[in-house]
Order: sequence, then structure tokens, then C-alpha cells
Amino acid sequence: MIRAKFTCQQNILNHETQTAEIILTPVTTNPPNEENLTFWQATPAGNITLQITNPLATERFILGREY
Repeated sequence: MIRAKFTCQQNILNHETQTAEIILTPVTTNPPNEENLTFWQATPAGNITLQITNPLATERFILGREY
């Protein structure tokens, strides 16, 4: 099994198109935690960018929260 852990860095709604842009980046080690450190050592950089048109899905991505 592969586990990916990302933190929500951006959740911006384009009011004109009603599309949200969500950006997630790999977790960091701050605060230090063994699970995050293990993932970070294998994947220290990158990002996932999503464009979401479903308002209910958009609301689920909270800035600073890990997924």
C-alpha cells in the first residue's frame, strides 16, 4: 500500500466561473511526527492542483489541514 499525505495550501474560488482551485503540497515535519517524517523523506517536494466545480467538495479542503 502507498500512502500520500498532503497539506491544503490554497483554496480559491473564482466567482466568475464558480470553480475553485485547490493546491496541496506534501506534508512537512513541522510539528515533528513520525508518520509525516517518513512520508516527507520519500516525497519532500511536489504539488497537486485540482479544479473543482462542486461547492460541497470545495468546502472539504480546509487551509492547513492534512489529507
